[in-house]
Amino acid sequence: MTFKNRVHNALINGALVYKSVFVDYDYLIYSKDFKNKPYYIISANEDNYPHLTGVTYFMTAQSFYTACINGTLQETDFDFSSKSRTEKEVIGSVRRKIQVLPLVAGFFSGSLHAEEDFSKGSVFCSLATADNQMTIGFVDSAVLRPKTLLKKNELDAANVVDVTLILRRNRITDVFDTVMQGDSESFRAIYPELLPTPDHTI
Repeated sequence: MTFKNRVHNALINGALVYKSVFVDYDYLIYSKDFKNKPYYIISANEDNYPHLTGVTYFMTAQSFYTACINGTLQETDFDFSSKSRTEKEVIGSVRRKIQVLPLVAGFFSGSLHAEEDFSKGSVFCSLATADNQMTIGFVDSAVLRPKTLLKKNELDAANVVDVTLILRRNRITDVFDTVMQGDSESFRAIYPELLPTPDHTI
């Protein structure tokens, strides 16, 4: 199997993971040490998926995601070209991304750290979150959208804060009804509109 074969299969499988984590659900992440905002809401779109793959694709971002999720993506639909990097550099980046892409499935279930105003090379993100296996960076446009996926924890230790609460909601609902980690009761006292009413506790 060639490297492009492996990437092709990883892109299709990764889209299924992306859908189950980011398309079907929204997340609220909170830290008492956040400085720019009291909390952040992650609400990804389908066309944010290509940002996490590192490949160059020859269609719209939405069409790329659809081809991946439907399993109709062809190897001719993408390559490793770049105006600013060599093909070898792009391949290395893609290789690292596809190694951790399947692990996104459990990303919000474990202990997370975060960094506001994250930068790595030419990438700038409003917020990045990381566990010990990967870093996901987000851009802020009212809600957070995924922008980059990096292997390993790439946060700056001097600016890291602990994420103390992660909540999840189904995309079609208004309240966050699932606690992924942390204690929601102290958060409920401050932002009751974001959580179920007391007679429908999490």
